[in-house]
Amino acid sequence: MLIKGAGIRSLLLAIERLHGADAVARVLAAVPEDVRVRLEPRVLASRQYPVEVSASLQVAVRDVLGGGSWEISHRLGVEAAYIDFRGIYRVFLRALDYGSVWDRIERAWAQYNSQGTARWTDRTKTSARGVVTGVVGFNEGIWNSVAGRVQGLLLLSGAKTASAIAVHPTPESCQFEASWRG
Repeated sequence: MLIKGAGIRSLLLAIERLHGADAVARVLAAVPEDVRVRLEPRVLASRQYPVEVSASLQVAVRDVLGGGSWEISHRLGVEAAYIDFRGIYRVFLRALDYGSVWDRIERAWAQYNSQGTARWTDRTKTSARGVVTGVVGFNEGIWNSVAGRVQGLLLLSGAKTASAIAVHPTPESCQFEASWRG
């Protein structure tokens, strides 16, 4: 399975923004050498990277910055959404209703991942449940990062408060629950 470099790049930028350049260096030092050579000197946004690169990076984030907790991946995912959707993209997000945001997330999955399908199974005015299936090699860090990005998109879309969590993550699938106000 391949993942577009844009998500990896914004994760590294989120680490730098929230924890400093030294934290990025510590995280990169903690990934296996074969992964590190794929990430240095820079991650190309349009390049496809093996899922193992993202999974190894998330493990390093958990161990180096998260004190063994995957929650750090969620926080970094929120920040990565802010990085990915700054400028004019933010204006467009504000112009969309939440239903359109959910539809776009489903369509965007295939733009960033070579496998899998994202679909929302239950949507109301203030909540949504969804599932991603058909992937290979994801870990809890990747899923928590995805949930954080969804939460960030909700906030960027105008929600005053938002929550998105990964439920029952496996290497092949994950369910998501999101809620928002505002």
